[in-house]
Amino acid sequence: MRRYTPELAVSLQIPGDVQVSPDGRRVAWVTAPIGHAQPAPASSLWWRQVDGTNEPRQLTAGDAEDRAPRWSPDGRLIAFLSDREQRAQPDRAHQLWIIPSEGGTAQRLTGFRRGVDLPAWSPDGQALTVTVDRLILAGAEDPPVDVRVASLLPRPRVIVRIPLDGGLPSVLGPAAGHVWDYAWSPTGRELAAVVSPSDLLDSTPDQTRVILLDASTRAERELLRLARLPASLAWSPDGRRLAIVGILPGHPDDQRVILLDLSCGHVSTLDPGETTPLWAGWLGERTLLILSAAGLWTRFDRYEVETGTSCPLEPVPAGGWVTPPASLSFDRRTLGLIRQSPLSPPEVWAGPWDEELRCLTDLNPQLAGVELAPMEPVEWQASDGLAIQGWLLTPPGSHPGERLPLVVDIHGGPSAVWGATFHATWHDWGQVLAGAGFAVLLPNPRGSTGRGAAFTAANRNDLGGGDADDVLRGVDWCVAQGVADPNRLGVGGWSYGGFLTAWLIGHTDRFRAAVCGAAVTNWASKVGTTDIRPLNEERFPGPLHEQPDVYWERSPVRYLGRIKTPTLIVHGEADQRVPPGQGLELYLGLREAGVPTELVLYPRQKHAFHERAHQLDLLRRIVAWFERWLAE
Repeated sequence: MRRYTPELAVSLQIPGDVQVSPDGRRVAWVTAPIGHAQPAPASSLWWRQVDGTNEPRQLTAGDAEDRAPRWSPDGRLIAFLSDREQRAQPDRAHQLWIIPSEGGTAQRLTGFRRGVDLPAWSPDGQALTVTVDRLILAGAEDPPVDVRVASLLPRPRVIVRIPLDGGLPSVLGPAAGHVWDYAWSPTGRELAAVVSPSDLLDSTPDQTRVILLDASTRAERELLRLARLPASLAWSPDGRRLAIVGILPGHPDDQRVILLDLSCGHVSTLDPGETTPLWAGWLGERTLLILSAAGLWTRFDRYEVETGTSCPLEPVPAGGWVTPPASLSFDRRTLGLIRQSPLSPPEVWAGPWDEELRCLTDLNPQLAGVELAPMEPVEWQASDGLAIQGWLLTPPGSHPGERLPLVVDIHGGPSAVWGATFHATWHDWGQVLAGAGFAVLLPNPRGSTGRGAAFTAANRNDLGGGDADDVLRGVDWCVAQGVADPNRLGVGGWSYGGFLTAWLIGHTDRFRAAVCGAAVTNWASKVGTTDIRPLNEERFPGPLHEQPDVYWERSPVRYLGRIKTPTLIVHGEADQRVPPGQGLELYLGLREAGVPTELVLYPRQKHAFHERAHQLDLLRRIVAWFERWLAE
């Protein structure tokens, strides 16, 4: 059988934005290549009967990015966003379109400069709403030259109503700020909206508001404030409650289902225990369906609001991972979602939530005949006795007791988790490295999600401390189990995983090779240039301008003189989350210190790579680097 390769990793087709039709009989979704052939992404819309009686039907095709499908209340139309008419323009933007759900010619409904976002149908089906740039609506012109004035960078968006009968668009609100998400009430008289001062992410910590907006008068009322953007927002069928998955101010890392009673303003939260809620939807006026990360897997629970009782549900096979959000039909009977597992890439599933859902897609037939590495859950003990979980992949055809070169792949975040996913993409290197003959350890050190707020907060004010030691104890476990050759150890990761990689090679000489992907190497300069400064600063005892020495003390470049490990540094040139200067600082320092190193910068790539050619080059270089330095 064939091994998994970088070429296969960049060939995947990935589904997204699953939407169940109001009557629960059909489900629509977006399909996109994981690696795009051109700098501008492309995607298409598909649908299928939930009972699987027809083959998947493609609604849109061509060289365009069609996304955000939304069923009309009667199911006859699908609204969506597309850049098809502006794709070749420097200011490529998405406009609102509608197409008959049975197929036909699409009709454009908007033509706003800078495009529109967040489409939604009004409950009566007479109009759609989108968000539009406030400055465009106010008649502002773009600067005559291509300069970037910092105070003019924010481009907040407001909700605008687009009548289907051709009437003039009208602004619904809010009066100020940027709308990140919103949802119509069942009656159509109000909207709940998530708002912050601007469209910049650094405006969201402790400044995110959930407001109630009157669709007729534009009157607005603040309902509550959140510590950051919520994961989901949903009205109960009777319009009396909102369910929000988010974090309240003063409770960092404690993501919960928040229930808001609109009749009296009472706010309550559901204790997630040792899980992390990811999404919540309503099955009835007093019943919630909650999706959570629970350790290495996801799970569904049915929760009764009145009694506070819950019971687990298994609408999809165990042993996998459901990617939020899910979608429910108007009658709350049909559930649609995207599920993947360690041995199968993401697919669309749908059906009655109280039965096992049906898999409706087979998006990657090219994987037939490919031998994948087994990906087994493992657990070891940290230095302080804490149980640490992770995954171990071993190459296909390897034998028990065979000492293998081991690569540790550390996830980003740090508030994230290596779950039961298809670890086989440009970002998730497990199957690619295993296919090349390496054992791969995927650790979930303290700071990861899925095990409750206390575990997620356990590396706060201690970045590179207990979490780094958790990783090293995982390596010890692999050596003790007879899996890893202690003389052929490598380490790598992306974003925060890149930081821990750079940190580890400055504090141990155990690793013979390292790959730092989009790595934080200098916390002081990173915090000073990132688009999420407040979110980084909350991980430290105080802000940078008050406690600069703490940031420097936890910066890998402070320990350049200790590093001996050959290090490959890879970075997207357009990365605003971890700007490419972070990679350059490490590279120039290692070069001057005489450490074998290489820096590779990828044009147009942000924190997440989207161009196929760059994804492929990245994976080939990673494999080649470990093959070079971990050879016997």
